[in-house]
Amino acid sequence: MENYFNVKKNLKIVLFLGSFAFGFLSFILPIYSKNIGGSGVSIGGLFSVFSIISLLLRPIIGRAIDKYGRKCFFVSSFIFYAISMILFSYSTNILLLYLSRLIQAIGASMMWITSYSIAADIADNENKGKTIGQVDGASSKGALCGAIIGFIILSNFSILEGWSILFKGYAILALLAAYIAYKKIPETSVKQNERTIIQNKNNYNIYFYKLLSIVFITSLSTSMLSPVLMIYLQDRFTSNIFVLGLAFTPAAYVYAFLPSKLGGISDKVGRVIPMVVGLLCAGIISLGFSRCNDIRLLVILWVLESIGLVLASPAEEALVADIVDEKTRGSAYGTYFFVSSLGAIIGPLLGGWLYDGYGHHIPFYVNAILLFLNSVMTIVLLGKKYKL
Repeated sequence: MENYFNVKKNLKIVLFLGSFAFGFLSFILPIYSKNIGGSGVSIGGLFSVFSIISLLLRPIIGRAIDKYGRKCFFVSSFIFYAISMILFSYSTNILLLYLSRLIQAIGASMMWITSYSIAADIADNENKGKTIGQVDGASSKGALCGAIIGFIILSNFSILEGWSILFKGYAILALLAAYIAYKKIPETSVKQNERTIIQNKNNYNIYFYKLLSIVFITSLSTSMLSPVLMIYLQDRFTSNIFVLGLAFTPAAYVYAFLPSKLGGISDKVGRVIPMVVGLLCAGIISLGFSRCNDIRLLVILWVLESIGLVLASPAEEALVADIVDEKTRGSAYGTYFFVSSLGAIIGPLLGGWLYDGYGHHIPFYVNAILLFLNSVMTIVLLGKKYKL
């Protein structure tokens, strides 16, 4: 058991170091893209191309890690991240940004499936939600630190110079994460042959597919706001990156420090209640975004929405491990992320299209409607089986 604690500790260190780019990239990518001439649709495409690659690769990777083991894919993920960060540092046009996002997506496809699979492998049945929440939290802590460094650098350099310096630093940290993963993370799975994987995959029960329908709508809904939220803040409030950073930071703290605590709630009360409450709260808050005329109030709303999503996510992710057989856990997470990626392909393009064509408020309204729908679906599809 002590070995499991060491694995979990090293897993969190690796994710922390490898995730420095995540938070700031989601914040700065729409702003930087707009600065070098990107339109709303092309910026949305930067988010969708990431999801398209993930869509294609994640089922393959999920099956591969059941067959060949977790470790080689986990280490490789951070090597791909390092390559993508170097390419980002030299990206001065939209085409290079697309190439960087493509390679980043390969790394992400490997990292998240292996991370959740390793976490589920080493966790007791009573602590899956908490352990998976710790995976999310470690990544978000790294993303928060990376964002703070990013704001400091961009406060002292132009956006083009600061961007280049910053992403070279992120590349070095990703390589360090790969090294620690290679040295400190053991193989946690028992390798399966192809026939066993296929047989077990065919035994997925109906509740897994019900969960996937909920995952699809959640992913489509939340990803719809990714490319437009920062543009909305710029258009409505200010283009000052430092002020936008201050608005972004409190929500980033929520993602960094609350996942393990809120994930533990699902271990105590079941997975469905946190999912329903989290989705409802996020939907209500989304309606408030579009009517907010004060950036300080918007920051509060952003924090509350983040709490809702952080409450729902670890419960949803742990439910995958609850439903499927441990022998096909990697394949199940591959399928889970496949469906999530499918929603995330459609969402950003839909958000950019609605924002450009129908008004700045519309993506927030649509997001709220979809989250309300999903909370009802969660009750109807899963409530009877999983402790409502």
